[in-house]
Amino acid sequence: MSLFGLKSLSSRYGVVIDIGSGSVLVSIIHSDNSLPHPTIVWSHREHAPLKNIDSLEQSSKAVITALVNASMILEAEGRKVLHEYDHGAKLTDMQCSISAPWSYTVTKNINYKQDGLFSVTEDLIEDLTITAQDKINAELKETSNLSELGLSLVAKGTMDLLVNGYHINNPVKGKAKELSVVLTNAVAHDYLVNAVDELRDKLFPNVESKKISFILMLHSVTKELLNQAYDVCLVDVTYEATEIGIVRDGSLQYSTHASFGSFSIAREISAITGVPLHEALGYLHTEKPYSFMQKLNKAQHDEVEAVFESYTQKITNLFHETGDELSIPKKISLHSDLDSETLFLDLIEKAARRCLKSDPSVTTISKEIIKQTYTESTKESKIKTPTDTALLLSAQFFHKHNKSQSFQYL
Repeated sequence: MSLFGLKSLSSRYGVVIDIGSGSVLVSIIHSDNSLPHPTIVWSHREHAPLKNIDSLEQSSKAVITALVNASMILEAEGRKVLHEYDHGAKLTDMQCSISAPWSYTVTKNINYKQDGLFSVTEDLIEDLTITAQDKINAELKETSNLSELGLSLVAKGTMDLLVNGYHINNPVKGKAKELSVVLTNAVAHDYLVNAVDELRDKLFPNVESKKISFILMLHSVTKELLNQAYDVCLVDVTYEATEIGIVRDGSLQYSTHASFGSFSIAREISAITGVPLHEALGYLHTEKPYSFMQKLNKAQHDEVEAVFESYTQKITNLFHETGDELSIPKKISLHSDLDSETLFLDLIEKAARRCLKSDPSVTTISKEIIKQTYTESTKESKIKTPTDTALLLSAQFFHKHNKSQSFQYL
């Protein structure tokens, strides 16, 4: 421990959780303000059972079971590793990101114009923010597929302030003809929110809890790491879902998802070919993900082709949902399992080409995330580089956004 408690001022320890569509990650992260990236002290990803699931309710129960199992392993193993790493360490924070289909992110822009110059005041910004929040509340209430679900608001924040079309961090006391406020809300299913709160109350009762949607976190971290300042379409492929986020002029403006991911495709292939689910999943995580089709008979081959075609069309349909009158940005950033990037690069390119009627520019970001957040900072050590990029993203968000003015956690 440094003299006069200086260590406590610059570093902190936290529990970081990532609830995916078909798995749960738990980890312990050490964040030191003097370093560009955090240290992953311990982590474990618990997968929901890889079996046929007939409904969203069944899938959610499997994920909650994975959360409970992961928390038990955290308590049994994680605390021991933390004590060995730093016997005086104290956990002070708990961060939880929640992926689709368990979370939704809604953003609204409110514009205020006058012919002449007006003063930008805190009261005016607050009034515009309240108006944006009212519009978000109305959308959540009116949207048919959300109104039947029990949802909790987990985070909200002002994503951007624009004065006369320019990004301004602190426009108060300035003059303008036009002022725009971009507000976002992240909401999540009640039963998962309650499960996370129960975990915190049992294991870490004195720890501050922060929850956020994964797509909002993905946007925040990749904007910083990859310098994605303007228009881009984020694509996040998880085990049971594919989510897209439309970024316009640097702000996440719209997100939507399809409840179909890599495990979903594997189930279809398993049913057609008769191979075990884990083997079917393995086909998708290779450099040549279509090579297994060479051994299939014609009927099986055609059925598997139809599975890939069906997924491609689902994503094409998503790409037509942008929340505005514009098409998706031509620049696309794809996040998936590192070993499945080859497959989903091909499928996402096909879907985007159908939507854009031209060739997109698709960047696979998992390798870049690993390089920037871990490999470079540990190349002189013997630490094995983790390949779970959702872990690296969550850890980096924990490290960089502890005092972010953008988000209010509820």
